[in-house]
Formats: sequence, C-alpha cells, structure tokens
Amino acid sequence: MTSYKLVCVVAMAENNVIGDGRDLLWHLPGDLKRVKTLTMGCPLIMGRKTWDSIGRALPGRASIVLTRDKNWSADGAITVTSLEEAISASKAWLTEQGTQENRIILFGGGQIYKLGLPLCQEIELTRVAASPDAEAKFPEFDATDWVSENLETFEASDVAPAFSYHRLTRRGAPISV
Repeated sequence: MTSYKLVCVVAMAENNVIGDGRDLLWHLPGDLKRVKTLTMGCPLIMGRKTWDSIGRALPGRASIVLTRDKNWSADGAITVTSLEEAISASKAWLTEQGTQENRIILFGGGQIYKLGLPLCQEIELTRVAASPDAEAKFPEFDATDWVSENLETFEASDVAPAFSYHRLTRRGAPISV
C-alpha cells in the first residue's frame, strides 16, 4: 500500500499574510519556477478563491478545488466539498498517473492551510520580508513542532523584497494521509 505525504507549499510575509484573494502580492525572481519544480506531477488541493486567482488548471498537476458550493465547476478542476474528499481524489489521481510520486500538495488559501496543516508532514516555505495589509493569512502554528532548514536567502532588489526558502519538517512519527 502506498504511503502519501501531505506537503504545504506557501509564500508568506513576516506577518503571515499569504494573499489578498485576487493576485500575487509580490513577484519574486525564481519563485514561480521553484513552485513549479516542487509541485510538478502532484495533485494541488486549493480553495476556489485560489483557483480564481490562478485562473486555470496548471499543466502537469491535478487541480483539486475544495469549495462549499456543490454546483461549482471549471474546466480542468476536480471539485470536492471536504478535505477528506480532496485527499481521496488526490490519491486516485496519483494512482491513475502510474508514477512513484506520493506527495499531495496543499496549495492555499488560508482556510485550506488551516484545514490541512495538522496533517502536513512538510512545509515548503518562501518567507517574504514584507508585512502587507491583507486578510488571507497562514494559520498560526507551533514552530517547536517543526525542524526548519534554511535553503537559500535572497537580498532585496529594485523589483523584489528580500526573501528566503525554508523546508520545515514535522517532528515525530510521520503522519499518513
């Protein structure tokens, strides 16, 4: 039986802001390429607002859209109404692909992260040196539950704030989804 790993991929400001519900709050050199590399071949569990902000299914990945609206649909989206259903749809999609990939990606927004964070084994974090005023935030969590590895740091430039890449791995026994 395949073991699946729930991984959170998020860009977050110093004040835990992750978005404004419409568009990216920052444009960081290389970050979109990193997200593509981290998520290619994986199912992405996202909320409807995140789907709307992207505007389409991302190639090479399944878009599992978690929404309360049972009648919502969009081309390229797999619509679900619970986290459990999203995880089941993700597992089914991975099985259909016939690959060895076992990662399921939590892709946002704030409500989706709040639902799934207790089940996550890893957080791939882009930490942005900014504190924008916006409503969508990453949920509070106990940093002592995680081992943090700083992967790379970038200085501020004329076009982007300073930012860094981190991998947080949950301490203790792995959680199986």
